[in-house]
Amino acid sequence: MRPLNTEYYGDDFRWFVATVIDNSPPYGYEGRIKIRVHGIHSRDVNDIPQNDLPWAQVMTPSDTYGGSGLGTHCQILPGTLVFGMFLDGAHSQLPLVMGSLPRVEYPSAVQAANRQDPSTNPFTYIFTQSNAQLQDPVFYNPRQPDDTGPLPASDVARFFIDNGLNAKQASSITGVLQEISGLDPAQNSNGFGLAGWPLNTPRYSRFVAYTNRLAPSRSINDFEGQLIYVMHEMRSTRSTALTKISRAREIKGNLTGEKIDGIETKGNGQVAALVKYYVHPLTTCSQSDAETKAEEIYKGLGAR
Repeated sequence: MRPLNTEYYGDDFRWFVATVIDNSPPYGYEGRIKIRVHGIHSRDVNDIPQNDLPWAQVMTPSDTYGGSGLGTHCQILPGTLVFGMFLDGAHSQLPLVMGSLPRVEYPSAVQAANRQDPSTNPFTYIFTQSNAQLQDPVFYNPRQPDDTGPLPASDVARFFIDNGLNAKQASSITGVLQEISGLDPAQNSNGFGLAGWPLNTPRYSRFVAYTNRLAPSRSINDFEGQLIYVMHEMRSTRSTALTKISRAREIKGNLTGEKIDGIETKGNGQVAALVKYYVHPLTTCSQSDAETKAEEIYKGLGAR
């Protein structure tokens, strides 16, 4: 029997852990997911744009067909932590995802309750550590303390991309915030702040309580502090909105279950999902205007 040659994959093994950025591949890349590999791809989209990240193949279960386009479809969502290996070893150009890794990124409302005594709140220490270890949403282009007023919409979208969303999702969220507030953290004519949190409501109280825990580095009037809370809401009390936009593929469109001329539509609209599941009922937000803004932001990112 001839020995295996040096091109055999197992002779040059290299594994990785990565974050999923996009699960809506273009034609010809069906079943693949776009990933940002930890330790190889910078988390800053200004260093490595989303367009330059690889579309990784995904290993399917042994009970699927695995040929001629048959079998199960990959269900891994953006923001998921995945494990895999490079089929070309040290060249690191052909990633293969073998599975996902469960993780909890933020404390729940119960875990983060304002109880400092560990005997009555066993999660107090964990919440303190999450702040100390900078596990809250990240900024790679922080402004100077004397900078005030709105950030450019493209920078706001890049904040959401830096924190695990793909370009369309980030543009949709930014477009909705721009429609609500003009990206002005001090506005109070349509609720308060970027997301139009209505005053004297439980949602506004949660916003104030959360940002107060980040003091003195953040406050309710701080642009970055409000963005951090938007990301926190999307992963806690408004997780339904994040789930909906993760499953939707387009910025514009209607929601699953809505009927047009009596015909039920399929869900594609990320902005529509945000208007229904993220925007407060007391906050004014035009879906069509938000979609227009989101598409302009998406084009401005240079995404395809």
